Amino acid sequence: MRRLWEKLRKEPDKWTLYLWLAAFGASLVPLLYLARYAVPGCDDYTYGIATHGAWIADHSLLSVLKAAFATTVEYWHRWQGTYASIFLMTLSPGILDERWYFLTTFLMVGMLCVSIGVLLRVVLKGYVCGADAAAGGVQPGKEAKDQSRRIALCTLVLLFLALQTMVAPSDGLYWYNGALHYVFMESVLFFQAAVLLQFCRSQGRGRAVWFGLSVLLAAVLGGANLLTGLQSCILTAFLAAYVLWKKKGSRRFFLLLVLCVNLAGFALNVLAPGNAVRETTAEGMGAFRAIVLSFYWAAVFVTEWMTPIVLAGFLLLLPVVWKLVSGSGARFFWPPAALLVSYCVFAAMFTPTLFATSSEGPDRCKNVMRIVLYLLVFLNLVNTLGWLKSNREKGLPCRLLDMAQEGYAVWLLCASLAVGLLFLLPADKNRYTSISALRSLANGEAARYYEENERRIALYRDRSMPDVTIEPLTARPYLLFKEDVGNEGSPDYWINISIVDYYQKNSVTVTETVQAEE
Repeated sequence: MRRLWEKLRKEPDKWTLYLWLAAFGASLVPLLYLARYAVPGCDDYTYGIATHGAWIADHSLLSVLKAAFATTVEYWHRWQGTYASIFLMTLSPGILDERWYFLTTFLMVGMLCVSIGVLLRVVLKGYVCGADAAAGGVQPGKEAKDQSRRIALCTLVLLFLALQTMVAPSDGLYWYNGALHYVFMESVLFFQAAVLLQFCRSQGRGRAVWFGLSVLLAAVLGGANLLTGLQSCILTAFLAAYVLWKKKGSRRFFLLLVLCVNLAGFALNVLAPGNAVRETTAEGMGAFRAIVLSFYWAAVFVTEWMTPIVLAGFLLLLPVVWKLVSGSGARFFWPPAALLVSYCVFAAMFTPTLFATSSEGPDRCKNVMRIVLYLLVFLNLVNTLGWLKSNREKGLPCRLLDMAQEGYAVWLLCASLAVGLLFLLPADKNRYTSISALRSLANGEAARYYEENERRIALYRDRSMPDVTIEPLTARPYLLFKEDVGNEGSPDYWINISIVDYYQKNSVTVTETVQAEE
């Protein structure tokens, strides 16, 4: 134990990173293993009717893609304008074989981890620490390695918080349709932010590559969910305005082209005829009232989501970020202004759902809202500490942070232990994703849920049975269960209709002899 402490004290960045790599990897094991018990449900059937039928008919991927395009056009005209999301929602892994549905979780976790990792590396390595290199402030060897380790540690902590504290992890990681529409598309937005930032600092041939990617991502995000699509337009507009104001050269006008593509795609999204049809199913509110209430709900959820484990995570990162910004040659924004802009960006995420449905949004929307909040808090932490270091180096906050560096290793260890204890000892066993997954695996609930759904799927796929009778589910794991089928007259009967079309049945009926466990 003493030897370990000596290693941590001598190389705190290295050994803290190893500790977090091990902890993060361990937290992913139950989360990913539970995916083997995930099955299609709800809108997976609704949006997959045509693509599943095309695959069953001739097992041709080209036919599947044609069916996906036809479904996108159909839904654009009669239900919603999110063309990019609809196209991808028709391509659930389950349309080929239900056994491939587990890939949903791997896809969502992978997209989230890679996109946030890329974005933070571009921001921290390219803009914060890259300024050090340009000024000759970063020394080769150990200091450069420690710098990379600090960036990796920041990424791991943010990813851990993002995955473990999702408002509705069942919708964000285990349900293809809901996760694709929000978590996947938000991850595409993080990639867009990274690509735009790379374009702004690239030279030579690389600029053409980053510009091409920017245009492609802008077109995709224009057709994403309205929260993400609006964020994409805001991000591109802010960046284009800043570059027009601060820089010279042709790249200023290239960013305006990207913005035009973004806005054109978003207009195609919001002006779709299908949106008018969908609006008849919900009561919206006026635009001005929706904007005002967005600021209210943003304040509510900032307070609610900054929980003890989140605060402990950011407390851990405080001295790490201080080391990253120390000696940086980057220009930082005045913190109150940056904070105000960030709050407005966060509040804007509530506006589309308030305008369309008079509510702050379903939990699957809040999954990405919460992740964006963490990123905004982190970026404001970087900006504030960088500004203090550059402009108030002799002030009290800077002196306190410099003094804290003497106990750097102790700080990292204690804060990491605090995060670990808060994670492992919650009163609610469904509060954190991996703990909930481990619980469902250990008590056999997940396996029972899968077996019951397997029996149903076998009946659905039996072509000799045009009319199918199934039993209610008795296992409903928190992370896997969404909504279940119901008989005619029940609120969930729409799922039966989708399953009937998906598997080409005449009817699906639920027996009422077995009571489902709550």
